[in-house]
Amino acid sequence: MLAKEIREKSVKELITLLDETSLEYFKLKMQLTTGQLPAHRQVRESRKNIALIKTILNEKRLTDGTD
Repeated sequence: MLAKEIREKSVKELITLLDETSLEYFKLKMQLTTGQLPAHRQVRESRKNIALIKTILNEKRLTDGTD
């Protein structure tokens, strides 16, 4: 997911997206542990998406508070 797409979403949508991505990350980690995950890169991408969503969510919260 691109940062530009994420920045266009509202805070509520970002929170929902963060929950979904966190759940997806958990499932990927379980598959990785049990040896069912063929592509390890998915775990890294999911973790990066979570960090990106949290960063943009924090930016939105800070800018909304100062305006």
